[in-house]
Amino acid sequence: MNVGLIGKGYWGTILLSKLKKVSNVKFICGSKEDYKSKLDLVDWVFVATPNDTHFDVVQYCIESNKNVFCEKPLTPTYKQSLKLFELADEYKVKLYVDDVFNWRDEASILKKEINKRDKIKVIWNKESDNKLYDLLYHDLYLLYDVLSYIKNINWPLINNVIFEYKGSDKKHKINEVDFTHTENNNDALIEMVINVLKDKVDYKYNRIITLFCNKVIDDISNNTNI
Repeated sequence: MNVGLIGKGYWGTILLSKLKKVSNVKFICGSKEDYKSKLDLVDWVFVATPNDTHFDVVQYCIESNKNVFCEKPLTPTYKQSLKLFELADEYKVKLYVDDVFNWRDEASILKKEINKRDKIKVIWNKESDNKLYDLLYHDLYLLYDVLSYIKNINWPLINNVIFEYKGSDKKHKINEVDFTHTENNNDALIEMVINVLKDKVDYKYNRIITLFCNKVIDDISNNTNI
């Protein structure tokens, strides 16, 4: 599969290391470089630019009839993300948003051990300038089955889930399921990329959880000072 990568930063570099193993990377550009003239070379465009550039970059790629994989969040707001999904439908192209933790082996364990009646505690100790989109976003889609019907948001409590984000030792646990990154974890990123390129992903579900995360984070941002 011929792919292009827009984004040369920290995450773009990681993504490139995976793409080189499973696809033909035809171009690598920054968001301010000329990627538009190169789109005819590829079937898929991978977007790993700063969050506030996603909307314009993804919109242009979709309107150029290209399939798009975008790093999360698709955009910083529910309204903008919904517009891009609707645009993808209009142009009949595929749009997939990074949900890499759903590809971790621990995600299947979590689904077996957590139910809607449980009291759930999320702990993620990691330095971040944007905890809502850097950290909470992942936990929201991991816990979508529990949180899909929002009864109450009183941050840091959502329904029966308490979120604790502090410290810097990089520990990440949901109750007793440990998502802390180690060398023993499966390579979830390359598994996700391979399945996207092979068209073996659930685009409908990915859209649902993407918009869900946007909506919840919009609500929290509008009602707290976090």
